[in-house]
Amino acid sequence: MTARLIQRASRLLAVPASFQPPSSSSSAVPTECMRLCQHAPPPRCRAALHTSSPRYLAESLPETSQMGPVTPQDENEFFSMLKTVPGINNLLDIPREQNVSGNKGVMIIQEIVRREPGSNEEILKDPRFQHLLDHINGQIQHVWNGRLIKFLRSLYVLGLDRNHRCFQSVEVEVQWRLRKFSIGALAQLSSFIAPLYRSRREKALLEDLVKQVELRWTEIRDTRSLVTLISRLGFMSNSLMERLEDKVLEFAGDLKPEESRKVISALSAENRRTVSVLRAISFHLIQFKGELSPSVILDLAFAFAKLNFCQPQVLQKMATDIMPKLQEISPTDIASLVRSIAYLKYSNQPLCEAIAQACLQCNQSFSPSHLCTVLLGFAHLNFIPGQSEEFFNMIHLRLGCELESLSWQMQLDVVWSLCILNHVTVPYFHKILKPQVYSQILAVSEERSAIHSVKLMHINATAQLESPDYRGPLLPEDVLQTLQSRTGPRRVSALQNAVIETLKKVFPDEGTCNYSVPTVYGWSLDGEVVLDSDLKALALKHFEDPHDSQSGGTQPLPEGARRFAIVCREFSHYTFREKVVLGRYAMNQRHLRAAGFLVVEVPYYDWQELKSDWEKQGFLKDQIKKVMAKDMAE
Repeated sequence: MTARLIQRASRLLAVPASFQPPSSSSSAVPTECMRLCQHAPPPRCRAALHTSSPRYLAESLPETSQMGPVTPQDENEFFSMLKTVPGINNLLDIPREQNVSGNKGVMIIQEIVRREPGSNEEILKDPRFQHLLDHINGQIQHVWNGRLIKFLRSLYVLGLDRNHRCFQSVEVEVQWRLRKFSIGALAQLSSFIAPLYRSRREKALLEDLVKQVELRWTEIRDTRSLVTLISRLGFMSNSLMERLEDKVLEFAGDLKPEESRKVISALSAENRRTVSVLRAISFHLIQFKGELSPSVILDLAFAFAKLNFCQPQVLQKMATDIMPKLQEISPTDIASLVRSIAYLKYSNQPLCEAIAQACLQCNQSFSPSHLCTVLLGFAHLNFIPGQSEEFFNMIHLRLGCELESLSWQMQLDVVWSLCILNHVTVPYFHKILKPQVYSQILAVSEERSAIHSVKLMHINATAQLESPDYRGPLLPEDVLQTLQSRTGPRRVSALQNAVIETLKKVFPDEGTCNYSVPTVYGWSLDGEVVLDSDLKALALKHFEDPHDSQSGGTQPLPEGARRFAIVCREFSHYTFREKVVLGRYAMNQRHLRAAGFLVVEVPYYDWQELKSDWEKQGFLKDQIKKVMAKDMAE
């Protein structure tokens, strides 16, 4: 009430003396009030009560407004004059020739940074520059908000000592004014403060900046500030990131592809798989009428792969937009694209064909590591180019002679990929199965060498089962046992556990069915059973078992008997939204058949339709009969 009374009284005291009441008789203005108004000294009262000035008004406005009509005419002319001054020495002489304010001094330093975008010891040691810094430091409280932020950025760019008096003064002034800055100014400040190596003062400034944004995040009105804040400050506070993600959902339709790329890259950097944000951005990317640039597509593909997020329509648009531009993309970017789509299990035949064609046309610009990445991606997707003969001849020509110059990990990947694609030749086995290679794998710790051990066992199995021209050497038995032990115990999934429980009911006699059987080929069987010609299960312990190095059986299988391998096919074994197995699981089928098994596959999409135990048991029995009938027909 007191504040309101003072405010009303101040308005009355500010009424000019020439004020006259209406002549109407209906007006009832008190004579005391009129007398007070007539005798009030308006100039002195207004000066005493009106405390605002253009400088305070400018500090309360956003940065864009400060550079607009609020800027005095002489400063506009001064800004135009700076553009015409030749040389940095002439810029440094301006404070000697004319009296400049703190704002004009900041404009001079900004112009110096524009012409010399980097650290410059000569400028920093120049006495004229030091004098200019001292002059600005003396008027630091009168520098506008937007220019104060740009001044701090200029000092970082110039490489001024962080312990310099002017530097510390600017940091303190910025920290004190944080609450006066607009949200756009806070975003601009975060754009160069967050990535820097931070001292104690800078950490305190950044912490206060994060707190301010957390309190004022609802003030965000433009996508540029939103993208800057989510990419620069989002990783520092989980609660702030959640609020900024809500803002992304609000502005998703206004985001440009470049801004969408920055948002998704920021999420992938923190491994934040926020599905609602990813779906919203993907929806608007699909609606985008223009073509996505290659840089945006590459970054989006990498982020989607890291977050394991697949949206078929946006992936299709990305593939369509990038195919005509593959010839303009560097080999490094092509290798990155192949790695991303392979991780997403996105088998797009036209895109893969275009990549293979680009490799053929520009094969000299592809390094062995690039070709290895492309080959590994194709193997993962089980993709064989239409021009397979030309493609693999190029691969053999480029990688065959340089294989030994690569690291042993890359050698392993190259040969393993060729085994999956069924285009491996005898010389590759000689190079990879020699003691010099597998001894390096054995020298690595068990945790790090698990995947390499499996790949080496797959290569050995391919040489043993699918290469009749190869005469050796193969991996010794003790090495196979060591590699097999390094693969570790297998984690049983829900599908595998359900299939095993059903197999126990289908084959109730003990010893007639083995479960979770490891093999010397690097594969593990969910179930193993031997059936005679009448589909009667036989005891496994009596028969020799070449795929198991620890088997004690010696008898060969009876005539007409068949060895069955029951293998579960999980969702992760197939390409995205298709019922086509990935490359390594296609090789698994070939190896088991070559080893004498009849492979009974249990796909996840068929099993999840079964409800009762009776249906599951009937499904397994039907699958075994189908495989048996197919083998007899062949």
